Amino acid sequence: MSTLYDEVIYPNTPFAQTHPGRLATLAMLFGMDPAPIHRCRVLELGCGDGENLIPMAFENPASQFLGLDAAAKTIRAGNQEIATLGLANVRLEHMDIVDAGPDIGTFDYVIAHGLYSWVPEPVRDKLLALAKAVLAPHGVAFVSYNALPGGRVRQMFRDMMLFHLGAATELDARIHGAREVVQWFQASQPSEGQSSVFQSQVDSIMERRPQVLYHDELGTVYHPVYLREFAAHAARFGLQFLSEANYHDMQPGNLPSTVVAEIARVAGGNRIVRDQYFDFMKCRMFRQTLICHQDILLPAAPLAARLLSLYTASAAKPVSAKPSLSSGVAEEFRGGRGTGVTTAHPLTKAVLLLLAEAWPQTLSIPELLAGASRLTGEPPDPEGVSQILMATYAAGVIELHAQHLHCVARVSQFPAASELARSQARRGRFVTTARHTTIEAGDENIRLLIGLLDGTRDLGALTGELAPFSGLPEAELAHGIQVNLARLAEMGMLVS
Repeated sequence: MSTLYDEVIYPNTPFAQTHPGRLATLAMLFGMDPAPIHRCRVLELGCGDGENLIPMAFENPASQFLGLDAAAKTIRAGNQEIATLGLANVRLEHMDIVDAGPDIGTFDYVIAHGLYSWVPEPVRDKLLALAKAVLAPHGVAFVSYNALPGGRVRQMFRDMMLFHLGAATELDARIHGAREVVQWFQASQPSEGQSSVFQSQVDSIMERRPQVLYHDELGTVYHPVYLREFAAHAARFGLQFLSEANYHDMQPGNLPSTVVAEIARVAGGNRIVRDQYFDFMKCRMFRQTLICHQDILLPAAPLAARLLSLYTASAAKPVSAKPSLSSGVAEEFRGGRGTGVTTAHPLTKAVLLLLAEAWPQTLSIPELLAGASRLTGEPPDPEGVSQILMATYAAGVIELHAQHLHCVARVSQFPAASELARSQARRGRFVTTARHTTIEAGDENIRLLIGLLDGTRDLGALTGELAPFSGLPEAELAHGIQVNLARLAEMGMLVS
């Protein structure tokens, strides 16, 4: 039977926050013993065309991956991609999750992204019942959903758009009408003093791809929930709250310290109560929650001792051209999504400098300890580095990974991109990096370049092969290739 997702294909991409490496990292920090990523079993519910699952399978050939989706058209497209790549460790099946049972196997990681809030109650129940039934003893499930209280804002815009659309069903007409009434709303607000919450939602509606808006905001079902409601729902099926997929989303952020202290007093050590208050204060709209079996005893906070088995990376760069490691000299490091830190602490500066130089590569904690000791001239300080890593991880300045990422920081003599990336570049605009993120290669010359990066061509060979398509003088073309290769390396596209 055809679904709306067959009629209007939802554009799927890799989602870094759903990667089993991210799930395993949080599980390890909270005292669990999850399956190693290089040999695990992963299930994705509502997998679409597999664009999130297939890159995971490509990079972990000894692991097994299964995707289920009720939209036949997307499953066919995904299986064609799998056949093109010759992957034997991943399969996509056309199946409604209400028809899935424990016979599909046991899985170390279960992913349900963009599903819970967009399906009826019986399907939400089945999602959690299935996760409980198939999840390995130390398995982790990822479930994203529209959250309250911010979901009320999205509800307001959804109601407004649906009222304006009337009986319109065709994609272009629905998107045009939805954006039209939102533009009216924006034009009707005072030039000063408009709520930033409203403005961010207006921007999101106007910028999102039409197919995403069609399903996310204008879909048949819209079911936002409070964190406490989701946690209670999971508990009915023997599952418990573990963490958010982005650990820094659990932090108070810019909330006043007095408010944070009062929330801590009222919460009395209850993480659900504490985080629910944080959601109230932040008007949170969306959650990406990790859950596990209820019989696992979880600590109240991450265990710093678990850091030693992890890897770390950071996109934060020093603002100063020549940062000083001297005590008392403050240096600022700025990362993505507005994150950053200013510190005068020599060891902290050394850690961030090492990560900045290595980006996008990951460093093991022993590597980081040795490097920081070399820079500061002091003996290795595991406790000090652990404190720095936990603080900057909570602030969103650094990343922690359960496995080493295979991207490289420097452009080698014979640069290489993965076979997956080269195949994608030859067939379309969206290319998956070794960081399980996507770049949109809108320039055909960039796509041609990526397609040639099989590790056998140096700069001269690349220049020669791209010359017929560029129309540029050889020296100018070669310089442009070097610039683009450096950009690709920065984004995690180049591999060893």
